[in-house]
Amino acid sequence: MPQIKEDLLVDITGFKCPVPLIKARRAVKQTADDQIVKFIGTIEEEISRKEILVALESMKQPVINMEVNTSTGAWQIVMKKKEV
Repeated sequence: MPQIKEDLLVDITGFKCPVPLIKARRAVKQTADDQIVKFIGTIEEEISRKEILVALESMKQPVINMEVNTSTGAWQIVMKKKEV
């Protein structure tokens, strides 16, 4: 996975819904415009990854990178906050 320097890292590893979604919404609210937020988790949080993507889309926040490492099961979503 490429290294993108984030302003805020949200690690949802080990959390079950709805906690990851709450953490994602809180992260978007607390960051300023043009800041980078990176969400990370594992295959165990696959449903949360999909829910975070849907939530970011509904909040009109652009995802600039989304990757899943199939060999390790790790995933990341990187977004850049924009004013809506």
